Amino acid sequence: MSDEPFDAALHLDAMAATMGLAISADQRPGVLQFLQVAQAMAALVAAAPLDPDAFDLAPVFRPGPAESDDA
Repeated sequence: MSDEPFDAALHLDAMAATMGLAISADQRPGVLQFLQVAQAMAALVAAAPLDPDAFDLAPVFRPGPAESDDA
């Protein structure tokens, strides 16, 4: 993660424009609050001590034919 402080408003403005989202003035405070909570959760995960040698790669998922519910 970056050492720069997280600017939720800047992030919101950039991502809303990138994704073509319209965030109303009424919605903006709630979205900003959620982004602050999400950033705090991400910081906790990023700070967790992890041993890179303890990871096993996940198998590749290959979907099969869809099963019918007619049974």
